[in-house]
Amino acid sequence: MNMKTPILQTERLLLRPLKLEDAEHIFKSWSSDPETVKYMQWDVHTSINDTERWLSAEEEAIESDENYTWGFELKNTRSLIGSGGICYNTLYNMFEIGYIIMRQYWGQGITSEAVKRIIAFAKEELGLKMLYAKHAKDNPASGRVLQKQGFVYQKENKYAKFSGSKEFDCKEYFLEL
Repeated sequence: MNMKTPILQTERLLLRPLKLEDAEHIFKSWSSDPETVKYMQWDVHTSINDTERWLSAEEEAIESDENYTWGFELKNTRSLIGSGGICYNTLYNMFEIGYIIMRQYWGQGITSEAVKRIIAFAKEELGLKMLYAKHAKDNPASGRVLQKQGFVYQKENKYAKFSGSKEFDCKEYFLEL
């Protein structure tokens, strides 16, 4: 498979690989916002160094065939407003989709637009047959994004932040492509 993360487009968005130079903007815009990061598996970034470490890892993974991550850039303003992608989940032996978007863009269908394009990439470019997703039960808006794209609820489960600092009850979904 081994495909470099490509640039993708939707009506309103340019989905592009993230770069280390994006760190300051991402830190100020969403990775340091406790409300936006609340249900993510990673902890809120307390310094720009946290964001830089994450982006360095993303840059290193750009040619990996187990990780495809994009920044969501608004075409009309060229502003980076979120990120998302698919990464290989060894527990489920399939790719998992995830996303985050700045609070001021919640509820505008932008995340759904990005997720729809990522799903099309997974199916058309990677030839995937199934995707996995989860969301915290306390974050039903994320579940609506998944349901709009045809993800089917499977069961309740739990997940924890990578740091182990918090655990969430979650809902798990699969999407047949």
